[in-house]
Amino acid sequence: METAIRIQQKSQEERTRWEQEKTRLVNEYEMLLQQKQFLEKENKTLAAQQDNQKVLIQNLRQQKEESIRIQEELSPFLTGIYTQFEALVANDPPFLKEERNMRLVNLSKVMKDPEITIAEKFRKIMEALFIEAEYGSTIEVYQDTIQLESTGQDETLCNIFRLGRVSLFFLSLDQAICGVFNPGENKWQSLPDKHLPAIRSAFEIGSKRKPVELLPLPLGRLVTQGGAL
Repeated sequence: METAIRIQQKSQEERTRWEQEKTRLVNEYEMLLQQKQFLEKENKTLAAQQDNQKVLIQNLRQQKEESIRIQEELSPFLTGIYTQFEALVANDPPFLKEERNMRLVNLSKVMKDPEITIAEKFRKIMEALFIEAEYGSTIEVYQDTIQLESTGQDETLCNIFRLGRVSLFFLSLDQAICGVFNPGENKWQSLPDKHLPAIRSAFEIGSKRKPVELLPLPLGRLVTQGGAL
């Protein structure tokens, strides 16, 4: 009887131990199953991200190749634009010579600097061209020394009136002599005294000391590539 009881107690203990072990194993299995499901989901997410990264890398590679192609094509284009811009300033009527030549010098440094990106060079050239374009729609009065044969002097300090890009007029400081720049002959020429009132008014308007009005200014002739028109 005692032996049977001991065997029964031992069996009960074994049963309890196995039940506990079973519970532990079931919990561990469920936990591992959840981890497996999570890792499968994570693996799918990472696979999708990897595919997206491959597409992104391919796009970036194509963009880089396109950027290199554009730079190779844009560099000589910008050089050509700069050369035309340089010729424009050299052949233009001599207004704001110091300012425009300084802009050319600075732009030349930008174009020759290998550390400056193509985008920055493009921006600088466009900025200079916009400034030049604005000259065509503005008027301005400033002082400059000019070569005037009628005065018998090498250079004469005068007031200059710039009418867009159409004409340049000068007025002596005493307002006794006026004239215009002749682009066909590339020199300053005096005008008859009959033009003095209109040119004086133009200087007053350009200096904002007088309201705008229509003036009979002697604009002369336009210059084309083949000569005067």
